[in-house]
Parts: sequence; structure tokens; C-alpha cells
Amino acid sequence: MKNKAQGWGTDLVVAVTIFTLGLVAFYIYSLNSPGEAEEKINTLYYNGKILANTVLSEGYPISWNTDNVIKIGILSDNKINETKLKYFYELAKTELGYNKTKSKFDLSYDYYFYLNQDMEIDGVAEPVKGIGKPDFDKENIPNNIKNLIKITRYTIYQNKPMTAYFYIWEE
Repeated sequence: MKNKAQGWGTDLVVAVTIFTLGLVAFYIYSLNSPGEAEEKINTLYYNGKILANTVLSEGYPISWNTDNVIKIGILSDNKINETKLKYFYELAKTELGYNKTKSKFDLSYDYYFYLNQDMEIDGVAEPVKGIGKPDFDKENIPNNIKNLIKITRYTIYQNKPMTAYFYIWEE
């Protein structure tokens, strides 16, 4: 009888130890998990600010085109240059070109840029709603998008003040 009681006591100690370790692991994971989400949002926000600042710059070289662009920027004299806007649109309108623009921006996340009015681009029949991820619809954002960040900047387009919006997200 004594040996059986001692075996049961040892089992109880082992079970309580395993339970306690599991509980401690759960609390450690719970405390660190929100930090990871906040870090992801901060990273997206930081990348979004860099994207917005880059697009709303002159780019490099200053008179860049689709063949010689190193850094994509659509401004000249602090206004949107319609030629650079057209080049940016041409670069990003296909999936392959869009991936090249992401590479130029050194961006691993998806992006979409638009103004508070549709853009009229020479050689394009219909007004352009935005530039970025092909087939992205700013009015019907897909469900598979995670951690969508929206950056807002102000600029001048066609001699009128405009609000420029940048979406950045991960899928």
C-alpha cells in the first residue's frame, strides 16, 4: 500500500509541474503576441511613409522615363508632373511591371496610390482611378488583405490642391 501511494504522489507532482509549465508558456506567448502585431503595423506604417515620400518626390534621374528610372517620383516644382505620372502608370499597369516598381521602391508589401479625383493620363482612354497593384479596387477591398495601412499626403495636381492616398498591406 505504501508504494502505491508514493507513486500516485509522484504522478501528481509531475502533472502539476507540466500544467504549471504550460500555463507559464501560455502567458509568455500571450504577452509577446500583441507586441508582434504592433511591430508589424509599425513596419507597414514606416514603409508606407517611405513610399509616399518617394512617390511624391522628383525621382532620379530628375528627367526619368520608363527606361532609365532609378527612383520613381512624380513631382516637378512641388506639383505632380503629368509626364512622370504617365510613366509611373505605364510601369505599374501589368503584374510584371508592378513587381518592378516594388523593386524600385525596395518594398516587400503591396501598394496602391490614388488621388481624391480620378487621374487623366495622356494616351489612356478612361480616367485612371489609381496606380499600384493590378486589379485592386479601392472601393471593394478584398478579404485576404491583412494589416492595411493608409497614408495621406497633400499635393497639387492640374494646378489644384489634391489629397494623395497610399494603401500598403500584406496578403
